[in-house]
Amino acid sequence: MLSHWAERAAETFGVGFDEALLASARVLAAARGRASETPSPQLMRDWASYYLSDSLPRDPDRFFTFPETSPPQTRVLEKRRFREGSFRLYAFPSRYEVRNPAVRELYESFTQNRTAYLAHWQHAGGGRRTLVCCHGWSLGEPRQAQRMFRMSRLYDLGLDVALFVTPFHWRRASSLRERLSPPFPFRNPILGLEGFGQAVHDLASSFHLLRDRGASEIGLAGASLGGYLAALFASLTAMPAVVCLIVPLVSFHGIRLPVPFHPALGGDDGAAERVAELWKIHSPLSRGCRLPPERCLIIAARGDRLCPFEDVQELYERWNRPDHLFLRGGHVWFFPRQARGKAWYAFLARNGFIAQPL
Repeated sequence: MLSHWAERAAETFGVGFDEALLASARVLAAARGRASETPSPQLMRDWASYYLSDSLPRDPDRFFTFPETSPPQTRVLEKRRFREGSFRLYAFPSRYEVRNPAVRELYESFTQNRTAYLAHWQHAGGGRRTLVCCHGWSLGEPRQAQRMFRMSRLYDLGLDVALFVTPFHWRRASSLRERLSPPFPFRNPILGLEGFGQAVHDLASSFHLLRDRGASEIGLAGASLGGYLAALFASLTAMPAVVCLIVPLVSFHGIRLPVPFHPALGGDDGAAERVAELWKIHSPLSRGCRLPPERCLIIAARGDRLCPFEDVQELYERWNRPDHLFLRGGHVWFFPRQARGKAWYAFLARNGFIAQPL
C-alpha cells in the first residue's frame, strides 16, 4: 500500500511540474503580447491558400524534398579531442528551397538559419554505427545535448554520436531573444511548415555527411520537439536504421499553446481550421512509419501535459505497436527514473547497435 501511494504521489508531482511550466508560459506570453512573427489574418489566408489549394493535407508527402548527396562546402568550425577520438562541429549551407514563393523573402530574412550545423563525437578510425540526436524546443547547444542524451555513455558503449541542430535554434537563431524563444515551429504556422520542410531536408543532408565520414548504420533519436522531427523523418524515409522517440510531441492539435504561441487565437472565424490543415501536412499522425515496428521505440509518460500522452497512443497504434515504455509522471519528472535508460540501451542492443550493456 505504501508503494502504491508513493507511486501516486510521484505521478502527481510529475504532472504538477508540467502544469507549473505551462502556467509560467502563459504569464510570459501575456507579458510579451502577440509576436511580430505572427502574420495578420489576411496575410495568413493568402499564404495558406498556396498549400491548401494544392491538396497537400490529403497527400502531405509531396511537400517534402530530400537531397541525394552530401552537402558541399562543409566546414569544420570546431575540432577537439574527445576520449581517444574527436569532437567536430560541422557547418554547411542549407540547400532547402522554400516551397511557397510568397514567403521566400520572409523565410530567408532569417539569415543565420541558412546555415545548418551538425555536432559529431567520433571514435578514431571511423566505421562505427552512429546515433543522430534531435533536441527539444529552444535547445540545441552541444554541451547541453551531450548531458541530456548521455552521449558519453553511448560513446563508451561503442557508438559514434551526432547532434542535429533544428532550424531557428542555437546558432541558427538570429538573436539571443530568438534563441531563447524560437519562432519555429509554433507561432507562425507558415514558418512552422516550411521549417519542417527544411529540417527534414537538412537532416537528410546530415545523414549523407555522416556516411561520407565513415558511419555504417545510422540511427535516430529525438526528445520532445526532437521526437516530433524524428517521428516525421521516420514516416517519410527509411534512412534511419532505428528510431527512438523520447517523451515526444506527436501532434500540435492537442497541445495547449498560449498566445502568442497559438497562431489561430485572435484570427478570423476560419483561422483555426486553416492552421489545423497546415499542421496536418507535417504531422507524424498523417502517415505511417517506414521502419518495421521492432526497429522503433517509443518512451512516453502517461501524465505528460506538454506532449499529450493521448497523441502518443494514437501514433503507437498507427506505427503497428512498436517497442514501447509508458512511464508514470510527466514530461520532465517521470518514474521509475532508471527505466527509460534501461529500455533505451536494451533496444539498441536488440537491434545490434551496441553490445548488451552490463
